[in-house]
Amino acid sequence: MPDPVKLLNTLRRAREAFRATPGRCGRFVHIADAESVVVAGDLHGNLTNFKKLLELADLARHPRRHLIVQELIHGGQRYPDGSDASHRALDLLAALKCQYPDRVHMLLGNHEMAQWTCRQILKAEEDLNQLFRLGVETAYGRQAEQIYSAYEELFAVMPLAIRTPNRVLLSHSLPNGKWIGDWDPACLRREEWTEEDLALGGGLYAVAWGRDSRLETVQQYLAKMDADLLITGHIPLAHGFEFPNDRQLLLDSKDDNGCICRFAGDKPVTRSDLEAGLIRLATGRHPADSASDPQ
Repeated sequence: MPDPVKLLNTLRRAREAFRATPGRCGRFVHIADAESVVVAGDLHGNLTNFKKLLELADLARHPRRHLIVQELIHGGQRYPDGSDASHRALDLLAALKCQYPDRVHMLLGNHEMAQWTCRQILKAEEDLNQLFRLGVETAYGRQAEQIYSAYEELFAVMPLAIRTPNRVLLSHSLPNGKWIGDWDPACLRREEWTEEDLALGGGLYAVAWGRDSRLETVQQYLAKMDADLLITGHIPLAHGFEFPNDRQLLLDSKDDNGCICRFAGDKPVTRSDLEAGLIRLATGRHPADSASDPQ
């Protein structure tokens, strides 16, 4: 477990690094230069998969590669008292952001938004927000309140959408069809937010919580965001990835079937390129090369 005083310093430095990310405008980041991009789906505290992701991204040997992660908290790894240990993934993220401030990004997911805004999430009759807070207390004792506040400050500056140089858009989800017509992308570019932005149906809420993968909805979202292809997480997937339509890739990285995607950032890419760039974390290979995959 990191020293609480050092961790606080790292979290605060990471917050400033998120605010200073090149291409950042409010909750939106436009990456201007990237030779390649590695993106993960929901990790939910799975440090084993997170570390495999870092090995595959190999940022030290690829100085123009960007790494994008999402949904780090509320996982299955617990302390002996039953509290949630997923805060450790945030600790790792903060250290990475300090090490590679321009090239490591995290998309704010609905679980981080729920923790930050105190919107209750229940699973198997457990309050995930409370279990997360208890995990921070278990790990950091008297410094827990300061560290928890630093996590909230980190959530407050994380982007909700990232666009690559070659017009691939990444966000945790997208507004549902009933919201997309009135949804204004300007909400992502504002530095400040309102309670309405984060409430049910609000502009920021919609990008983190929506579950609509119909082609017509995705097309409207991409047109509003000036992009051609979309990569999202948020939806649990038995095999780690899915193409619900011709413009969208869904990723899930939380378990043994978890997948990521690596694609070029400096030339046009197609859906076929995204499919070719899929990697199963457990094997380090394309899912089609895994003997465990369905025929």
